[in-house]
Amino acid sequence: MLEIIALIYLTRRVGEIAREKGRKAGWFKFMTVVLWFGCEIGGGIVGGVASAVAGWPDAVAYLFALVGAAVGAGLSILIVKTLPVRDAALMQPPPPPPAFG
Repeated sequence: MLEIIALIYLTRRVGEIAREKGRKAGWFKFMTVVLWFGCEIGGGIVGGVASAVAGWPDAVAYLFALVGAAVGAGLSILIVKTLPVRDAALMQPPPPPPAFG
């Protein structure tokens, strides 16, 4: 439950940062969710293998999964914060060509 609340807060924050930089927020929110779950699954797999090889308890795999989710969250924030700001003048369509005649 706490993970879902954290993910909702994180996606909203990433969307705000993207909008402040003149970007559409939807794709960055989607990227945040994919990074969160992808890194969580990857961390769980690494933790499962590590606990099986080293003989650690199974709870270690869950801890690795949580660390993986945190890494995914950090990556999403880092990616959005390093985006350059889009200039409003560049987002305007070019003026129509002059009419002759």
